[in-house]
Amino acid sequence: MLWLCLNFPDLPINVFSIDRTIENPIAIIGPSNTIIAINKECQSLGIKNGMSLSAAYAISNLIEVKHRNKHKEAKKLEEIAISLFQYSSQISISLPSSVLIEIGASIALFRSTQHLIDQIKKTIIKLGLDAQTAVSPTPTAAIWLALQKTNAEVLTLDDLPQYINPLSISNIEYKNISNIEPSDVGIKTIGQLACVPRSAVTQRWGSGVLDQLDRAFGRKPDPHPLFILPHRFNTEISLNLPASSVTEILFGINRIMQIMANYLQVRQRGVIEFELSITNEENFSHNFNFKLSVPSRDPKHLTSLAQERLNRETIPSRIESIQLKSIKELTLTPSSHSLIPQSERTALSGGQLIDQLQARLGEKSVYGVTVYADHRPEKSWRATIPGEKHYHAPLNHRPSWLLRTPKALISISDIPQLRGPLTILNGPERIETGWWDEKDIKRDYFLALTQDRSQIWIYKDVKNQKWFLHGIFS
Repeated sequence: MLWLCLNFPDLPINVFSIDRTIENPIAIIGPSNTIIAINKECQSLGIKNGMSLSAAYAISNLIEVKHRNKHKEAKKLEEIAISLFQYSSQISISLPSSVLIEIGASIALFRSTQHLIDQIKKTIIKLGLDAQTAVSPTPTAAIWLALQKTNAEVLTLDDLPQYINPLSISNIEYKNISNIEPSDVGIKTIGQLACVPRSAVTQRWGSGVLDQLDRAFGRKPDPHPLFILPHRFNTEISLNLPASSVTEILFGINRIMQIMANYLQVRQRGVIEFELSITNEENFSHNFNFKLSVPSRDPKHLTSLAQERLNRETIPSRIESIQLKSIKELTLTPSSHSLIPQSERTALSGGQLIDQLQARLGEKSVYGVTVYADHRPEKSWRATIPGEKHYHAPLNHRPSWLLRTPKALISISDIPQLRGPLTILNGPERIETGWWDEKDIKRDYFLALTQDRSQIWIYKDVKNQKWFLHGIFS
């Protein structure tokens, strides 16, 4: 087995860096108001990690302070883990800032170790993140090497000592049983600690130190709990700056849609119903429900639907967070790709077009049409769910364009007129029905031709002998 560790030293900052380009200096504080993470703008002012908040304010009072949120940091690591399932099924989260992925079984598929690592790094960059990496046959060693920013690639157990021995012992957790620190006896590196008799190590710092060393060097199993994909997608991201318009939150929406698309791709599913929630600084939430005509995991399409919908809605001001959760998912069959490159399709599919129209116009404004068992033409159809398949009975040469209300025509010597006299091509066809609901009709229908050679559908009302235009063929 071969483990790749991705360590995210700027994870606290990244939790608050979701939406737009950040120009304000931001500092994340932990216990006792001590700065634990800063962005580049803050760093340029001379502010450093470990500095007290009061000392930072003495340098600049423009600092935007955020309190560390370990829960959101853990959720961010889960988002990263979901995105990495396309490379391996064995992924583990190591708090507070690392993700482990077993890449040994995937190297042959990606042709080489370096090519696989490069692809993983590209995925991380697309998420707007930067990671320190290290490769090792054991997970613990990979974590230690990544924490020390070595970018090491150790492929065999025999090579581990030369990479691990120089590392600082700060990577090892220990109990100070004898009130003697390792540094008090001149031990500063893992290699120096490994040379100390095992009984002395246990006596002074506990058996857990030997356990960590044995796992790191591959002398005993080094199990780490594997991350399991959630049954449904549900995640939330925080915006760095309060937003008050669709344009300002669109970057965040696109990012969270991409995360959901990664999840759906791993699951080989498409979402057919999902909910987008935006919450402002007063913790007021506005929820938007989306029902698709066909399942999708295309982030561009899903982002476009959200944008169309939000453009016609009134959204709360000063939005601080976006939450996205899938309500209903369906299995998607992987598509087959041609060996011969083909031109990229840019047109929307039928289902995507329906979704786009519904998002822009509203669900009730877009519908399908199907035939209905009624001989009266104006009652022989029904509105249906768009894209829903129905049995279509033969229409006996009926026009697809019916007037909502039949238009009365004048007649001269019982010849109907429409921009001149009409020529009867076919008919009559008697339709006499509707007596059961007191909307009975008695009509003789004809196929007629206008002076400009357009075919139309007209009828003569037998009751009052008047002519009407009811449909248009062309």
